[in-house]
Amino acid sequence: MTKPIPSLKGRFVLRSVVLLSRNTRLYGAASRWDLPGVELFLFDSPSEALAKIDQGKTSVFLFDTRDYPRFRHVERKFFSMKTDADLVLLGQEEEVVPHNDENNEAAVRVLPADTSTEEIMVMVVRLLQLRQVRENSGISGRSRSIAEMLSMIAHTAPLDINVLVLGESGTGKELVARAIHENSTRRDEPFISLNCGAMSEGVLESELFGHVKGSFTGAVNDHAGVFKRANRGTLFLDEVGEMPLSMQTRFLRTLETGEFTPVGGRNLENSDIRLVAATHQDLGARVSKGLFRQDLFYRLKVVVINTPALRDHPEDIPILADKFLQEENVRHQLHVKGFTRATMQALVDNPWPGNVRELRNTVSSMVVFKQRGMIDLPDLPAGFGAAERMNEESYLPVPFDLHSAASTLDPGLLATTLLEIRQELRELKALILARDTGVEPNMSWPAESNRRVVETFSADSGFSPLAEEQGGDLQTAERSLIEDALAYTHGNRRVAADRLGISERTLYRKIKAYGLS
Repeated sequence: MTKPIPSLKGRFVLRSVVLLSRNTRLYGAASRWDLPGVELFLFDSPSEALAKIDQGKTSVFLFDTRDYPRFRHVERKFFSMKTDADLVLLGQEEEVVPHNDENNEAAVRVLPADTSTEEIMVMVVRLLQLRQVRENSGISGRSRSIAEMLSMIAHTAPLDINVLVLGESGTGKELVARAIHENSTRRDEPFISLNCGAMSEGVLESELFGHVKGSFTGAVNDHAGVFKRANRGTLFLDEVGEMPLSMQTRFLRTLETGEFTPVGGRNLENSDIRLVAATHQDLGARVSKGLFRQDLFYRLKVVVINTPALRDHPEDIPILADKFLQEENVRHQLHVKGFTRATMQALVDNPWPGNVRELRNTVSSMVVFKQRGMIDLPDLPAGFGAAERMNEESYLPVPFDLHSAASTLDPGLLATTLLEIRQELRELKALILARDTGVEPNMSWPAESNRRVVETFSADSGFSPLAEEQGGDLQTAERSLIEDALAYTHGNRRVAADRLGISERTLYRKIKAYGLS
């Protein structure tokens, strides 16, 4: 059953709220909520509620877990969707806890069963306000770190104070600055950005304060600096940590007084700006080294907002990748439907040193070259995840052709290597036995070692690659491990890859190489 709010019939709907409940009191109270610009859909069937959410454009999913014994199943289905809708769980506090596993730090709001309908509506309104901030900023994701960042933006934006945004390159620091501007009282005034790390001291001075005609060679006209152009608006200075020390004194004075003189000029000018500064550097460390003024540092860090690295919230990668794919489809009028499961897992597993910017560029490249259909593993750019694959290959031996390498391969070296591998297997078994029994292993192990030991099978799983040393060359050993893992997991490649300590993409490649499909 679905029912729009009566008072909103005929209005232009900007966003929607989905309520799943069998509680008649809550059902009746919610139907009377007057939320301008919002459409409320009421369901008592989980499948219908999830189907509505799957259509997109849902802002808040309010789930009354009472009378739903299998509410965890509904929760898991919700998190499997490519939606960044906020989830509110209503139920007994000791029974309903935020969704939290090793791969998902999703932001979930939990309300006890005795919460009044008025308090529930306040929570929904608050989330809708945060949704407005999210939509104004272009920031996507439902992880806890993104939710905390959006909450900081929502609290800070209306206050006319300086903000320092910290984060690695590519994490969206300018998006945060624009979100602060768009949700502030200065939203109708200019938003001006300047990268302090992309220019010399002389050019930076001219860009900050402007210059007058004839003040230096090449100054053929008057030039308004960013302080003047951003007057009454917001000035975003990126990489402020790169600002030369000699420039920081003049910059600080302008921040404090709002007064400045253009290069080569004589007249004092005034500027009223709201400053948002950003850097990927540790400004505290630069202060300690004498590279950044301490008084300027404290002037900037009235409020600090951290933009998380993409590797710290990988649960947002499917949402971001799908968003970028749809944007590229619209921009280039293409018809790419989505990503295969293996491809999406490859994207999630990638470390993304370039963060969201790198993900966007990667998706853009794949969509442009694919143009239609589903993006699969072969469509990944050349060299994708090269560093990760090098680490993954260290877990399992790399296959090679003994016949083609016969002229260059030293048989003695091969034999020695195989014996070392055999000995390391025995030592690993001894370590595992010692862990389970508490008996000190009778072996020597280097105090310092750069070897990477990875436990890929739990002691009680009933399956271990160390359970039996199998004969044959490295290829045979690797194939046997893969066959055993696939047999144990009944062909579930994702679970098998997890148990082998490699990504599903690597397992997929090795299965094809060994003809195990």
